Amino acid sequence: MDQTQYDDHEGRVAPAAQLVPAARRDFLRRAGVALGIGIAATACTSGKKSSANAAATGGGDSQAADSLLDRITRTKKARLGVDLTFPPLQFKDPANGNKPSGYSVDLAASMLKDLGAEPEFVEVPFAQLFAAQAAGRFDLSGIAATILPSRAQRVLFSSEPLFIESEVILLKPGFKISSPQDLNKQGVTLAVQVGSSQEATAPLLFPNAKLKSLENQPAIQDVASGRSDAMLLSEFNIKEALDKNPGLTVFQGPPVFVDYNTFFMPAGDFRFQEWVDNWIRYQTSHGVLEGLWNKYVGDNARKLGLPSIAIRSPFIPTQLAGR
Repeated sequence: MDQTQYDDHEGRVAPAAQLVPAARRDFLRRAGVALGIGIAATACTSGKKSSANAAATGGGDSQAADSLLDRITRTKKARLGVDLTFPPLQFKDPANGNKPSGYSVDLAASMLKDLGAEPEFVEVPFAQLFAAQAAGRFDLSGIAATILPSRAQRVLFSSEPLFIESEVILLKPGFKISSPQDLNKQGVTLAVQVGSSQEATAPLLFPNAKLKSLENQPAIQDVASGRSDAMLLSEFNIKEALDKNPGLTVFQGPPVFVDYNTFFMPAGDFRFQEWVDNWIRYQTSHGVLEGLWNKYVGDNARKLGLPSIAIRSPFIPTQLAGR
């Protein structure tokens, strides 16, 4: 091969020494373009992956855009899912035009007020609340519920308790027991509220008893009529049950078990959960939860000799507790 001359792109003849650098420059230019395209493609792919990962993990801007916290503060409204058949926690107050009231409802309304929002109450039977939340029929709960693991598959609970629920034993007229284990016998019928933690726990504690799952008020009436021998019931339901059915009695003793109850919201909205957690902690440290609990539940339960646990800050000296 002739090493002195080569034909360039325009038909001119150039020395090989001049052509080789030009060819090299052309190669480097082409390589640079290819490298630039590769880097741009990689950056684009990485950006897409980062966005997908942020959405999957609930982080980044996607979470902020989707949070219920932003929607409530923007629209100044929130739909609260409630079952108003559980006085004194949540009920329709006849003295106030049947306006929703009670321990949980008062706290939910106060929480929304701090967000500058007005509540819209959506009534749903208790057993359907969690499916209704998952289906988007309301924004968040306006009542507290037990943090059952099965429920946590559908909704996101606050990490802070709104109240501790003591489960006691309501006995039919004339029926006496010396310990809770007296209920764990064949021939004993135990009423429990359908869809409740009592329904979930009773088979573990009383496997030999016959369980009857009913709505709350029908279950109480089943015991009052003698069709059921006893019922697992929360201490906040006892006063009303005894007022309406004087023949019923309550087993005096420690709680059969206790439940943590709190607000719940759409699954995955951890930003809103953080705000709700912070709000509950603040109200706890200022004695709001304790004061409302004693007003609606604690004082009446203790008069009946029942245990009742108010949520209070662990940093308040015990000698100031008084309860």
